[in-house]
Amino acid sequence: MTTGRRLVKVSHRVGREFIEITQKRQAKEKKEEAKRQAREKKEEAERQAREKKEEAERQAREKKEEAERQAREKKEEADRKERLELEKMKLDAEMKLLRAKIEAGITKNEPDGGGARSSDAGAKHPKLPNFQNGRDDLDIWLTRFERFAESNGWSRKKWSSSLCALLNGRALDCYGRLSAEQAKDYDKVKEALMKKYDLTEDGYRRKFRTCKPAKGESPDMFVVRIVTYLDRWIELSKADKSYEKLKDLIMPAQFMDACPEDLATSLREKDLPTLERVAKEADLFLKARNRKLCDHPRKVFQGNAQPRMDSVRPLEPEKKFNGGKSTGEAKTSG
Repeated sequence: MTTGRRLVKVSHRVGREFIEITQKRQAKEKKEEAKRQAREKKEEAERQAREKKEEAERQAREKKEEAERQAREKKEEADRKERLELEKMKLDAEMKLLRAKIEAGITKNEPDGGGARSSDAGAKHPKLPNFQNGRDDLDIWLTRFERFAESNGWSRKKWSSSLCALLNGRALDCYGRLSAEQAKDYDKVKEALMKKYDLTEDGYRRKFRTCKPAKGESPDMFVVRIVTYLDRWIELSKADKSYEKLKDLIMPAQFMDACPEDLATSLREKDLPTLERVAKEADLFLKARNRKLCDHPRKVFQGNAQPRMDSVRPLEPEKKFNGGKSTGEAKTSG
């Protein structure tokens, strides 16, 4: 019994010691965990503070760079405007000088490539009028300028500088937008002006197709104008003046003008070379949309309402007036 009690006491003591050791270990682990969490919390706070600082520095740097970029662009824009203004002033001065020379009739012939001057280099020329927007036909005016320059023996290299002195308004604005090299080339200046005033192949095609007699224009004058439009259209298209080539030039335009608008636009965008190709492309366009050539856009009426045929008024007969009284028939209505 004594031995048993002793064993029990030993067992209890061992149990208490184990519990104490376990509690101490758990307390130590808890303390270490608290330290670890505190350390991690501190590191996280430091990381966030560092990131916040870096973000603030980045934003400040970007803001500074943006301000510098804007200042640089503003300076470049100011320099560009100043340069353009100086160039414009220089060009205006040159044009005024040239215009004064031409108007004074003292423009001298320039030497050709071989350095020779024509015999009438010192002769005075008649005044060449300035181009007037809205009044002069640019194509005719340029033809007159070229004939004037050729008849007076001007060097073609100087045509552009002489031409610019006679321009104003839209034409002068077009000239001023050319580069320095382009402005020296008469052919490039002429091409730019022709495009500006829609004097292109397509422009003359439209003029030929839509021209109407002008006020005070006689039949002979109107015919000459129509033929001129056609000749310029053919000339700018660079088409051969054979029957087949002229048919392929003129007939597609006639066909497209009679087509629905969306079909005509599609065909014009393709710039088809022959009437046969135009017909094939039109056929493909219509088949893809399950339409017919005669299907023009129709007016859509509100609801189910349809126009009543008995409400359509017939054309009124032409009226002639004699002494303020109408001699035509009375109005009729359906």
